[in-house]
Amino acid sequence: MAFNMTSLWSILGFISLLRGFLPREFTEMLEMWWSKLLRPAKRFSQFQIPENEGSGMSNDLYRVVKLYLGAANLCTDADELVLSRKENDDDITYNLADGESVVDTLEGVKVWWTHSIKSLGKDDDQREESKFVLKMHRRNKDFVMNSYLPRVVTRAMEHRRQLQQLYLYSNNSSYWECHTFKHPSTFDTLAMEPGLKARVKSDLQSFIEGQKFFRKVGRAWKRGYLLFGPPGTGKSSMIAAMANHLKYNIYDLELTQVYDNSTLKQLLVNTTSKSIIVIEDIDCSLELSGQRAKDVAPPVETPNVQVESRVTLSGLLNFTDGLWSCCGDERIIVFTTNHVEKLDPALLRPGRMDMHIHMSYCCFETFRVLSANYLSIDSHPLYDSVKSLLENGVLITPAQVTEILFGNKDDPIAALEALIVRLKEKPAEDAKKTGNDLKKEVVADAVTREKVEEDVKENQHGLKKEIPESMKDHADQGKEGKPENGVDSKKEYVGTLKEIVDTWKENGVSLEKIVDGFAKTLPESTSCKQYQLPIALQS
Repeated sequence: MAFNMTSLWSILGFISLLRGFLPREFTEMLEMWWSKLLRPAKRFSQFQIPENEGSGMSNDLYRVVKLYLGAANLCTDADELVLSRKENDDDITYNLADGESVVDTLEGVKVWWTHSIKSLGKDDDQREESKFVLKMHRRNKDFVMNSYLPRVVTRAMEHRRQLQQLYLYSNNSSYWECHTFKHPSTFDTLAMEPGLKARVKSDLQSFIEGQKFFRKVGRAWKRGYLLFGPPGTGKSSMIAAMANHLKYNIYDLELTQVYDNSTLKQLLVNTTSKSIIVIEDIDCSLELSGQRAKDVAPPVETPNVQVESRVTLSGLLNFTDGLWSCCGDERIIVFTTNHVEKLDPALLRPGRMDMHIHMSYCCFETFRVLSANYLSIDSHPLYDSVKSLLENGVLITPAQVTEILFGNKDDPIAALEALIVRLKEKPAEDAKKTGNDLKKEVVADAVTREKVEEDVKENQHGLKKEIPESMKDHADQGKEGKPENGVDSKKEYVGTLKEIVDTWKENGVSLEKIVDGFAKTLPESTSCKQYQLPIALQS
């Protein structure tokens, strides 16, 4: 054995002596042969991940490994670290120093990560080149390539998503303006019914994990959400919570600032993947509740006058669900409205608005979330009174509750007592407000008609104008005689009608014309008795 080793070293010495005389190609072949000869003796394999590729382009995998080591808290196991922190950032970043190594394990397979920094160039042209070296046992090489490294990439991408700065984009004509987005709303602080909140979070999670499914079924990887309900119920906070949960940027699309359908397509193409496109108060943005296609006359351009938007319902439908909606992956489209009944059904069908989320008035569970957020309490003896009032039909929005709690945030008892007083006053206040609104609306119509039409026939014709829907709803409540929120709606409505009739009398409308006008305005199957008109006219 000693003789063989001596002979081997003699051969190697002879080859080394001849390297200076042999052609370069021949020596490279000898080195390759020699490495193959010694390969069975190697116990480990190594992967090198340089910061930059040979072409000078940055290697994204290097940054992925750096993120992974931070996400897995592996760097803190090293003896020597490089610490850094970005401006306005709360967290300190830990990175491996030159030559430091850490160990990672997956399913019993051990690997070693080493960070290496090498200086290149001379004098003024000197630069540093960093790389990670991944070492593993040769027998585990296939496992590392097929299982470990994909896990590294997945974990790093999730960590990158959590760390990234979010941005809010607003459209100005045909381009987007960027603003830093730091809204604090999360699903934990969002005040809404717990079951609905859980369904929304589950649906969002299924969406972000559904890339393979969407490709399998041949659908664009996007999702539509319709948020509807009264003002002050948390629709904007819901959007912010979705963005913070998914780490998606927000594109706030103002349709009135979009010139035409072509501009709308251009804005869509210029949005990024992993984003939320929002159209708030869509029922107020444009005339989108009527026919799908309307012949829109070209706008007349005049100096210093803003050109009116020519976006059509058809253009918006193509934006949300047409071929152009496929220009990008992992997008969410959100519509908000206070009046869902005003929207064209074509906007609301599945595929455009896949999930309809009713942001309703404050319930007891919603109040508990708000109380925990603003008063830092989970229970109190006064909770029973709040629960009783809310469950008996008192309508109050989360925004109104928030204002009361915020005003007494340093005194929980005072806050709860103020809320209870407000809840007790709310039904009568709402009924009075509704009656006044009805009176103003109907009286305004009557006075306007009186000024325009002087004779009896024209006056009667003017009174045929349809009664507002809100008045009919209130009349139906009066007809049924059911108390609403602790107030007798029937008596309240009769009082409202009496005020309306008195005002008409003051404006010179005869009693006969009032009765005749109401009779012609109501449906044929409805008599004035059902609307309590005779009672209102008894005076």
